[in-house]
Amino acid sequence: MYSDFQDQLRSRLAAINDAGLYNERGTLMSGMAVIDTPQGYVMNFKNPNYIGYQPDAAEIEAITAEYGDNLASALESKIANLLGAEECLLLNSLTDAYIALSTQLLNRSDAIIYDTPSLFSVTTAVSRTAKYKFHNSDLADLEKQLKLSQAQQNRLLVVDAVNIASGSIAPLNQIFALADKYRAMVAVDETHAAGIFGNGGGASELLDAKGKAEITIGSLTKAFGCQSGAYIAGRREIIDFLRQPTGLPEIAAPLPKTEMASAVAAIDRLPQNAADRQYLLQITNYLIRKLYGEGFEIPPTQSAIMAVMVGDNQKAELFARHLHRNNVLATSLASPLIDNQNARIVLQLSTSHTQEQIEQTAKIFGRVAKEIGLL
Repeated sequence: MYSDFQDQLRSRLAAINDAGLYNERGTLMSGMAVIDTPQGYVMNFKNPNYIGYQPDAAEIEAITAEYGDNLASALESKIANLLGAEECLLLNSLTDAYIALSTQLLNRSDAIIYDTPSLFSVTTAVSRTAKYKFHNSDLADLEKQLKLSQAQQNRLLVVDAVNIASGSIAPLNQIFALADKYRAMVAVDETHAAGIFGNGGGASELLDAKGKAEITIGSLTKAFGCQSGAYIAGRREIIDFLRQPTGLPEIAAPLPKTEMASAVAAIDRLPQNAADRQYLLQITNYLIRKLYGEGFEIPPTQSAIMAVMVGDNQKAELFARHLHRNNVLATSLASPLIDNQNARIVLQLSTSHTQEQIEQTAKIFGRVAKEIGLL
């Protein structure tokens, strides 16, 4: 049986390779800004810990001992307070959070309206609900989808606080106004904003909209120093309902105590790391200036995410591949998430990136782009 399927896979892989889209890069599962590999040091702009803070073993042990069996509830309370929510539920991953919303909270008579390209987790989650998508931060498109979804009983508007394709911050207050107009609830994904903006409360706090959303979603892996973990925070009845048995697979499995203790330490440290968070935005702007100097086009960004425009899918994949060969790891973002003519390289920065590394990265970008004919 497998031999037939094996031939099919080989044929598909050959087609991908012929199209210039074959991904030969191994996945480096690390939140470190610089990764030590057998081939040398790789500067990681693909999935780093934004703040770069990791509590030591003694701190983890002290927090675990202090809270004991109440560690999970203590972390949930801290996250809820940080985000201005009434309650919070811990989960293992962001995908689990979207599965919970799609399959447990909402029914076939309901609708999810979500932005693209950021929220691909909504697209992949098995859902009983009707789905409507709008272009990130496009208020006219959002209003159109809200109108189309009026036949559904309940509408949940899911928006990414920070657009992963450009780093721009969503106009949350205008979005809340449209949600009120068309009687929709709002879930804000603060994955790339919580722990960074304001006093750590994310884009909602930055835009004076903290606590307005019925639901706030996020990951513990971006600014809270964890290797896994996510949360859904929000109105008390929503979280209480998500805790109830439904006959669906259990997704709220306990996180490892070390992960929860790391998140507690990161949240407790927020008042002391304001300078780190400011530095994160400064080095992002510094890299933008350096890449501008090399001749690249970069969309406006307000976060630690930035994009370098490339062109089509093949060019983006080729560029990412050659960057990795030159010890720079970045994300190639292309269709179907992005229109084929707007494919790009996306970088996520960390406070652990130094100015020297930023300068080196810009030079590598410029040199590699010239070598493969992009500049």
